[in-house]
Amino acid sequence: MTHGDLIKKLRKERQLSQAQLAAGISSRTTLSTFENNHSRVSSDILFAYLERMNISIQEYLFYFNGNTATEKERITQYFYDNVVKRTDQEIMKRIHQYRTRYKNSNDFYFCCLSIELKLFLNHKHQHAVFDVAEDVALVKRYLERVQQWGHFEMALFSNCLYIFSSTYIRGTFAVLLKRTQIISEIDTYQNDLAVFLNNCIILAFERRQLTDVRFFTRELCKRSAQTPRKAYDRMMGTFYSELLNSIETETWSTPETIQQFKRLGFTEHAAELAAFAKKTQAAFCPQSA
Repeated sequence: MTHGDLIKKLRKERQLSQAQLAAGISSRTTLSTFENNHSRVSSDILFAYLERMNISIQEYLFYFNGNTATEKERITQYFYDNVVKRTDQEIMKRIHQYRTRYKNSNDFYFCCLSIELKLFLNHKHQHAVFDVAEDVALVKRYLERVQQWGHFEMALFSNCLYIFSSTYIRGTFAVLLKRTQIISEIDTYQNDLAVFLNNCIILAFERRQLTDVRFFTRELCKRSAQTPRKAYDRMMGTFYSELLNSIETETWSTPETIQQFKRLGFTEHAAELAAFAKKTQAAFCPQSA
């Protein structure tokens, strides 16, 4: 299905005439020739058609791709749900595939996937499986060069967080908010920010930067009211606060939030949090393990 075919289908479903859809946007002739695949229209005109039909760009792309997520959305979902759980050999194979895809398409997205997997293996084994000096420099140059961050830049920074110093991460937080301000009203942005804050907190615990844990936990709790997953993000903020308190008071108690997740049916997530809490407390006091 072409863009013209889809716009025609969506227009007819909403019982709009060509004149009604085009009014104030383009001439009826422009719409007609576009729907019949004899011409193209600018993105401004296409987006205006969608707005008049009350269809979001994300919904439109979903329809255009045959009622499925885009290829990159599917790859990203598979990447986070499955790839990092695979064996080292399978991950190595994925790295090669993504590098080949990048060379063939010159699409930086695939380059970043391969870099993230290299960093993941290095972090997993706590030693250099790969020499990533050039990859790290590439990521840093890219993020410093782009002044208006979107979902891609947020995800890249969040997923490569541990290549940056704690001082850099804390100092860059205000810059991050400024660079993403224009998209701050979008739900997906609020979700990206919540994921970023969660990653910052976990990394701060690992590095024993409790001041940073407290700072980013406050930010997560403060912003949870705006995120799509309000209750979840607030509960995670509470979990981190409870874990931080147990370390600072040396009480080594199990965060109550874990039981709340269990009662809600998130047993696997609760088990992951329990393991993280135990590991973190043991890092501060081996006798607590």
